[in-house]
Amino acid sequence: MSYDYSSSSATLELPNPYKVQNQALFLSGAVLFCGGLSALFTARNSLAVIPLVLGLSLVLLGLVSFAVAAKRLRFFFGRGRPRSLAPEIPPTATGTSPAATELKRLLRDGALTYPEPVGAVDGVLYHWFPRLITAPLAVQTQARSAFFNLCAMLAATLSFIAAWGVFGNAGNRPLLSIAYFAFGLIFLLRPILGAGKAQLNIRTLALLITITVVGPALFGLISKAIGAVIASALSSKGIALAELSLAPQTFMLLISGTLAAALLLLSALQQVAPPPPTQTSMEQLRLSLNVPPSLLLDELERRMQEQWTERIPNRRYARTTPLIDPSRHSGPFAGELLEESQPTPMQHMVPASIGQAFNSRQHRFLTALDLYATALVAIATVCAVLFAHGSAPGVELPLKLFGASSIFLVVAGFCFRSSALLWGRFNFESVITWVEMEGTYQTASMGTGFTAKVQTSNQIVRTEAMTLRVWRARIESVVFGKEGPRQITAMFSTDQESRELAQHLADFGRNRSSMVAPDSPEDMKRIAALAHAERALASASGAPSLADIGLAAALAAPAGQMPAQIADSGQKAKFCRHCGAKNAADARFCQGCGEKFEG
Repeated sequence: MSYDYSSSSATLELPNPYKVQNQALFLSGAVLFCGGLSALFTARNSLAVIPLVLGLSLVLLGLVSFAVAAKRLRFFFGRGRPRSLAPEIPPTATGTSPAATELKRLLRDGALTYPEPVGAVDGVLYHWFPRLITAPLAVQTQARSAFFNLCAMLAATLSFIAAWGVFGNAGNRPLLSIAYFAFGLIFLLRPILGAGKAQLNIRTLALLITITVVGPALFGLISKAIGAVIASALSSKGIALAELSLAPQTFMLLISGTLAAALLLLSALQQVAPPPPTQTSMEQLRLSLNVPPSLLLDELERRMQEQWTERIPNRRYARTTPLIDPSRHSGPFAGELLEESQPTPMQHMVPASIGQAFNSRQHRFLTALDLYATALVAIATVCAVLFAHGSAPGVELPLKLFGASSIFLVVAGFCFRSSALLWGRFNFESVITWVEMEGTYQTASMGTGFTAKVQTSNQIVRTEAMTLRVWRARIESVVFGKEGPRQITAMFSTDQESRELAQHLADFGRNRSSMVAPDSPEDMKRIAALAHAERALASASGAPSLADIGLAAALAAPAGQMPAQIADSGQKAKFCRHCGAKNAADARFCQGCGEKFEG
C-alpha cells in the first residue's frame, strides 16, 4: 500500500511509537555485533569450528537487530490506513456486508461487544482485573496469554525447587534436572515462543505435582538400576555423572521465563483504561413529501461530501437506493447510507527517551521489559564469547555457558517480539453516520395550466409518513501495527449534528417543486408563438386570449380567478371596422389584422 501525500495537511504523519524499543534494539545489536567480532578474532588464527560458528551467529543476530530497528525509524500512514471497519463500497455501487451490519447494530444498540473469558485461569485473571473485559481485544489476548504462561512457569519452578531441593539427593538430581529441562522446553518455552500459551492444563498440572512428590524416588530407582551402566560408559570418556546435571540451565530457563511473563502481564495491564463511553445519537422524523425518496439520498451524499475530513473521501460501507416501480401505483421502499469519515490520529504522548517512558504509566513496564531483554542479550553475549574463548585447544569446554547463552537469547527475543505489539498501538477518531429511510410511495398525475389551451402534466411520486432516521456517533478506534485490524473502543453522541442533518434533509424534501413549468428562454419564445396562435382562435370565439390579458397577468392570477383585465374586457369591447375582430377597450391595434384604431 502506497503513501498518499497531500500538502494541505500533515494530519496523517504520526510520531514513531517505537523510539524507545529502537534504542534498545540498536544497543542489543551493537553488543551482539561486538561479541561476534570478538569470537571471530579468536577463530582467526586457529580456524576452530566452534568460535567461527558462534562469531558468525552473533554477527548475524546483531545485523537482524539493526535491521528491525532501522525499518521503524520513520512511520507513515497513507489514506488507506488504518484498515476500514468493514469492506468498502465503490462510489457508484450499492450493497452491504456482514461487517457493515455489525456496525449498524453498534449504532442502534449503543453497546460494544467483548468475548467472555473461558477457563479457570482466565476466570481468576478477570476476577482480579475486572476492567480488562473492556480493553482492546489485542490487549486482552496478550494479558490472558501472559497470565497463563506466568502461572505455568511458576508451577514448574515451584515443582522443580521442591523436587530437586527438598526431595532430591546426589543420586537422582542429575536425572531430575534433565527431566525438568526437557519439560520446560517442550511444554513451556516452545509454545510461548510460538506466540501461544504454555501447554499446561489439569493433566499436566497433576503430572507436575506427582513428579514433585514421587519423582525423586522414581529417578532414584532408575539411577540405581542403570547407574552402573551409565557410570561405566561415562568414566570411559572421563565424564562424571554429576557433570550431566542441567540444574543451572533449568533454573535459568524457568526464572528468566517467569520474569519475562510477569513483565509482559504488567505491560498489558497498564494498557487497560476505565470503561469507555458507548453513546450514540439518533434523530427520527416522519415526513410526507411530493418528491421521490432517491432525491434525499442524493442530497445526503452531497452533504456528506461537504463534510469530508481533510478533503479525504469518506469510507462507504453500505448503500441502498430506494427503488420506485413506475408500473405500480404504490409500494414500499427502503434506502440507506452508511459512511465513516477518514480516521485521524488522536493526540497522545509518545515517549522520545527511556526517561520519558518510565514517567508514563502506559509505557513504564514496556520499557522495563525491553531493558530486561537488552540485559539478557548482554549476558548471553558474554557467555557466548567466554564459551568461544574456552573452546580453544587445551582448554576445558564449558558447556554450561553455551546453554545459558542460548536460553537467554531465546527469552530476549520473546520479550522484544511481545513488547513490539503493545508499542505499536495507534488510537484514531472518526465520525460514522448511518441514515435510513423507509415508507410507502404512491404515484399520481397532476395537471396544471393557465387556460384550457395551455396546460402541463406531471407524474409525481408521493411518500406518505416516510420514516427518516439519522444515526451518528464520534468513535474512537485502536489498531496495533500498521496492518492490524481496527477495533472500536469508545462511542460519543453527537446530538446537535444529528439533528441538523435530519432537519436539512427534511427541509430539502419539503422545498422541492412537484410541478413542471418552462423556464428557459427558448421555452418563453415558444410560449409567445403559442399565444399568437391562440389569438386567432380567440377572435373567432370572442373569448379573451393570453395575448389580450398578458401572460404575466395570467400566471400571477390566483387559482380560480381571472385578472381584472379579463373581467373588464367583456364590458367595453372595441371592434375592428376592417375585420370585425373584438378587442380590448384600451387596445391601440387590432389583434386580428393589426390595423391601428383611430383616436
